[in-house]
Amino acid sequence: MEQDLDGALPNAKAEKKLVLVDIYADWCAQCKELDEKTWPDAALKQWVAQNAVPIRIDTDAKRKDLAAKLQIRSYPTVLLLDADGKELRRILGFQKPETMRAWLEGR
Repeated sequence: MEQDLDGALPNAKAEKKLVLVDIYADWCAQCKELDEKTWPDAALKQWVAQNAVPIRIDTDAKRKDLAAKLQIRSYPTVLLLDADGKELRRILGFQKPETMRAWLEGR
């Protein structure tokens, strides 16, 4: 899902999943690195498919309204929310697939 946090929350609630929010900007090199090196990882994709509703949001150009609400201060920022939209944790910058998966799993 692109840009639609409000749409992702009811889906997560219905599926009893978390919401994984990838905050990016088109000019952000580390964001592109996440897209090329981290998100395509098979084990990470499997975890996301089983546990989360993934969403990407460009708070720099497309959804500036969410930048303040989500307290975005750098790119990329990855948030893990519960189905009510409450932030569980966040991680900043490029992360390798293993690091991202451990973070998602709360390790």
